[in-house]
Amino acid sequence: MHLIVGGGHCSVCNWRESFSVKLSLSQKQVSGTVLQFAADEPHLLQHPCTDENLWGGPGPALYLGARVFFSKDGFESSLLPLSIPSELVSPTALVSAATFVKQNQMAMVINGRVYLYIFADEEKWQPAEGIHSPVTDLSNTYCCFSWQDPICDNISMTLFAYATGHSVSESQIFLSENGGFTFRLMKLKSALQNVLLGVYNFISLSVTGLLINNTQEDEGKGHGAYFIYVNWKRSHEVYRSSTVFQLVSKEGASIHNIQHPSLRGYIIIWTKSTLMLSFNNGLITEAATILPTEEFPGTSLPNTSLFHVAISTSEIAVFTQENQLFYGVLGMFSTSMVLTETMNTTDLGCCVLLFERTGILTLLRPIHNNDSHIYNFQKCTYNMQSLLMNKLHPMQYCILEVLSGNFHNKVFYIDMHQRLNFTATFVPKRGTGAFPLVTVSNPHVLSFQARVVQDGYTHDGNTKYSLSILLMQQRFSDMAEPHFWADLLEGGVSILNVDSPKKGVFCADILPLSAFIHVGCPPMKQIRLFKNATACSKELFHQDLLRNNFTYIISHDIYDPEFLARQNLEQSDLRIQYDYEMLGCPLLVYHDDPWLPVLELWENSEFVEYVSADFVMFEVNGIHNYDYLLTAVEANCISQPQNWTSLLKEQDSPDPNTAWNRKNYINCENPNGPKLVSPSAKYQVLGGKTKNKIIFSQYNGLYIFKAIVVDNFYSYCELSTYFCVYVYGALPSSYINPWVALTVFFTIIFISILMGYILPTLSLIKIPSKVKIS
Repeated sequence: MHLIVGGGHCSVCNWRESFSVKLSLSQKQVSGTVLQFAADEPHLLQHPCTDENLWGGPGPALYLGARVFFSKDGFESSLLPLSIPSELVSPTALVSAATFVKQNQMAMVINGRVYLYIFADEEKWQPAEGIHSPVTDLSNTYCCFSWQDPICDNISMTLFAYATGHSVSESQIFLSENGGFTFRLMKLKSALQNVLLGVYNFISLSVTGLLINNTQEDEGKGHGAYFIYVNWKRSHEVYRSSTVFQLVSKEGASIHNIQHPSLRGYIIIWTKSTLMLSFNNGLITEAATILPTEEFPGTSLPNTSLFHVAISTSEIAVFTQENQLFYGVLGMFSTSMVLTETMNTTDLGCCVLLFERTGILTLLRPIHNNDSHIYNFQKCTYNMQSLLMNKLHPMQYCILEVLSGNFHNKVFYIDMHQRLNFTATFVPKRGTGAFPLVTVSNPHVLSFQARVVQDGYTHDGNTKYSLSILLMQQRFSDMAEPHFWADLLEGGVSILNVDSPKKGVFCADILPLSAFIHVGCPPMKQIRLFKNATACSKELFHQDLLRNNFTYIISHDIYDPEFLARQNLEQSDLRIQYDYEMLGCPLLVYHDDPWLPVLELWENSEFVEYVSADFVMFEVNGIHNYDYLLTAVEANCISQPQNWTSLLKEQDSPDPNTAWNRKNYINCENPNGPKLVSPSAKYQVLGGKTKNKIIFSQYNGLYIFKAIVVDNFYSYCELSTYFCVYVYGALPSSYINPWVALTVFFTIIFISILMGYILPTLSLIKIPSKVKIS
């Protein structure tokens, strides 16, 4: 969330007023219940993705004050106060929190309930579902690296709703993973009685952080605020906590925060008396420092008067009650600010402070048009670098001239055993000895190796260097102990950051290099069946026939709808509609040949390799008249192998699509698995090191299989595919009783032998001549 908070003082400067020349009648009238901000000081909420190339101009922004205004053009035109339909909220609508959750969608807490404001082509309001108690706050982390990447989109749509002021054990925290449409209650297994102050999605650590206020010295913590960390995917238990820092005054002042949209782990927390910054997701939180000048010789901010705090991609600005404007550049491990201006403010109003772009700071306030409900906006703009030149020694400068890399602001994936190579170029200011530092936000999932080499000179004679970075999964890096690794089954996110320590306040234009690294499943990775001969190529089926609503019959005695291979079920035959779009032409398999499907791995529509990992299969209609070639002992199992029947019976609602997967697969070569009690049991895993195959019965017909890769170490992806097999060559079934057939056979043999004896004998008998035959 890119949150900019403003207070009540505006400096005297050259104001520029923005307004619209012509407005339609509908643009001059307010309908519904007008929104009001619940806090005393106004806020400004800008869309976290501030790059104008994404929007074709300024991004969306929300002004929160006595009236709430929504702008798509940077408040360059006149606006009506924002309102919500009266049938949803009336007679008053108090907004206590708001955040952007998608490119064209916001979530707001209005009168204790969460509503979605969708501002695409047509504006629309929609109440959220699943929250059963009043909430006061919202929290999410917006990913600006890519709007098309699914993992980035999932991060932006992860939203927390909660109420502060209660103990952690009594607090109700609601989580939405679809942008606020629906929520579910998250249970935290903690008996902590300390007060909940905030909930944050620390995606660069793959955890959720809870900010709490400790009023008692328990569990080894002193008085003060600190973070506790929870991984909702693995456990609802607290597994880590941060250092303690002093934040909340005895009077219980309200707390504000900003999570930097770079996802590098920046979080800024402040009250009217304290400003704290963390560069590692709250693990260590420290106060901001001030560079002393003649005008302000102190080294810390005034402790009673913080009003405004604003950030840009690389900058921070603070405005105090004494009308002092402090400015600094966000560093890797610390941030120092300088007093740049003491403003002669005479106006008390509803100003907010924001960065229009790098180095350009603006004061903004709404001005009511007395003739209507319309408001115009006044702006006062400062060039911060020019102000710095007047306050600091002229010999101070940025220690870097160039810092660039083609990986900046991009999303990358590292699947199991994969690596990434990046290159960055940097040019330090001559004589400074400056160098870049490489860091990763989550070393539990990602490790790296870096190497610097000289790479020539610039046109003005400065030395140019090349930085090579090799990224790899920590689990397979041989650089950490096993207890340090992240969960193999889940993976995680880590932000690669390349920056120079202690750049100074003149380096606002030299941005840190960042890349979003997801140790997990690439979205375009999939498996397919290799087909060397199909029933269509052999002219057993024609494609037009399969496309044209083709159906076939499965006999009642060869399928089980519950996939348990039960025999002699009282059921009817099953008619199946063939899905040609999904299955294509069936693979052709001879019934008497043991068969192993060959799976291919594809990524971004390109063939990668043949799958050599363990996988399992089931027939999607429950056909069970096939078997496996190997037994457990023949597959060299040292523990009892898993099977479909036992795994399905473990589920409350048996489903073969979820019963057996990479997260619950146990290799039978694992000595820690269950004891091998049935060595003659059929081994139902294919691929991998074994030579296991499928054996078909005397049956001609279609099988539709789903293959699922279950090998834990092959990929983070849930790799599966559907395919159809046509088995041919089996002799037709006979409807004659075999005992009757055997009796008939032996009878025919006996008669043939008997006739072979009688006929020659009769031919030798002579008939007397005196006998007359008539």
